[in-house]
Amino acid sequence: MDAIDPMLAAVAALFVALAALFARERGQLYLTFFQQEEYDAPRFLRWLREQRAWDRALTWALVAVAVIWALGWRVGAETPFVLMAVALPLGFWRNRAVRRGTRKKPLVKTQRARRILAVYQTLAVLALIAAVLTTTGLVAVLAVIAIVQLLPFMLLAADGLLKPFETRVKARYRAEAVDKLARLDPHVIAITGSYGKTSTKHILAHILSSVHPTLATPGSVNTEMGITRVIREGLEDRHRYFIAEMGAYGPGSIARLCRLAPPKLAAITAVGWAHYERFRTVEAVFHAKFEMADAAIAAGGPVVVNADGVPADMLRTRLADHPGDYVLVGGPDSPFDPAIRMTDVAQTADGLTLTIAERTADGRATTTLIAPLYGLHQAGNIAVAVAIARRLDLPMETIKAALATAPQTRHRLEVTRGPNQPAIIDDAYNSNPVGFASALDLMDVLKGDDGRRILLTPGMVELGAKHDEQHLALGRRAGETVDVALVVTPDRIPTFLDGFNETRADGAELKTFAAQAEAEAWVKANARAGDVVLFENNLPDLYEARVRF
Repeated sequence: MDAIDPMLAAVAALFVALAALFARERGQLYLTFFQQEEYDAPRFLRWLREQRAWDRALTWALVAVAVIWALGWRVGAETPFVLMAVALPLGFWRNRAVRRGTRKKPLVKTQRARRILAVYQTLAVLALIAAVLTTTGLVAVLAVIAIVQLLPFMLLAADGLLKPFETRVKARYRAEAVDKLARLDPHVIAITGSYGKTSTKHILAHILSSVHPTLATPGSVNTEMGITRVIREGLEDRHRYFIAEMGAYGPGSIARLCRLAPPKLAAITAVGWAHYERFRTVEAVFHAKFEMADAAIAAGGPVVVNADGVPADMLRTRLADHPGDYVLVGGPDSPFDPAIRMTDVAQTADGLTLTIAERTADGRATTTLIAPLYGLHQAGNIAVAVAIARRLDLPMETIKAALATAPQTRHRLEVTRGPNQPAIIDDAYNSNPVGFASALDLMDVLKGDDGRRILLTPGMVELGAKHDEQHLALGRRAGETVDVALVVTPDRIPTFLDGFNETRADGAELKTFAAQAEAEAWVKANARAGDVVLFENNLPDLYEARVRF
């Protein structure tokens, strides 16, 4: 057996160590975006393709190494490893450049993320060692180029290898949550909807908490593992009510969540275009959301539905074909006869006022409610929360008193005002067509006499085939109501720009920016007292960051 050249072994070992560090850094960056895609491999691959987020800088440097070797410039067998080690700083530099451009939502190092990264790192190191031990010269360089290009796929492979383990972990945690929920037996209230579910949840939690201890899933938590964690870590025997927001990520997902937390009362706030990309048709969205109604009816519980937010023909068919205890909520023009009817909805600078006409055995009892909340569409969310509270036998006076102190929901039409400062409307989370339009209407209410209406938006996401149509309509509406439009990532929403230009008044300005931070810097430098600034949506790095390795 030939003796191993000590110099070659040392250089090769050093190269593998440096390349492994590079692979780890690159893996963490890919994992950041994979995590934002909710560990969905097809969606991550689509992002990878659309962004063309494969390696360029290091790969071209390695190609140069291959050319140098092929042309005969060489000293010894260790030469390609020396040259490749010299090229690696380009890879580290691009990693840092990408990291600087993805500051909004950094990688959350959950236990799952750590496991994926560990297995990925192992795969990358084994591939590098195999390349060093089994190839030499030009072939070694080509093998390393292939490894660099395959790193995102190694990350997916790591996730795939861990799937059985992750499935077992999830099953164990889910079983613990199911057992705990059955043992403590709170009154489970489930809420879903294409939009409005988070705001409705927070409004309802505030009302119920004024009477009995209540636990609600925090923020926008609405997935199986999110709900499971809240039950395992937060639910206590003192809690009378447990409010679970449930998100639909495909047919059957709501039904599965209802098996985790069987609802004694269900509420559906809307069926619309939000997340259209996942379902393709409104009919599919409707059926997915009403899986929750099936679960509640099977348990003998009521289903509260905001009839104004659901296609009337689909709801009418549903009521006929699937009888149950439905509690409909609607406005004065509702084609149904809702149990809770909203009238006289008005937006003031201090919040919303609306009249609730509740059907009773003697006709309708009316109550005027005042809530320090913003956006005319919030009236529907308030009405759904009121309908739920009434079915739980809370007196209307108690509900009225609680609503008078309802806190705003963070980043959902959250209004802040200060002396000598512009009014700020923060609608940065989960923008949808209805909420967007409502936020535009709110600007006039909050604008000072000589102020400007300033809109900052990157548009909406997950509208699928309705993307262009919805953005065109909202662009036209913005043109009619906005003095300055600051559009982030305009290439994503060309029809919004078209619509704005169609209807904008003389003197209205349209400015475009590549990143949210740039538009926010403009606001900071130019907004003044009397202005109202609407932050409508704030896209994650998946949509805004231009990733070029």
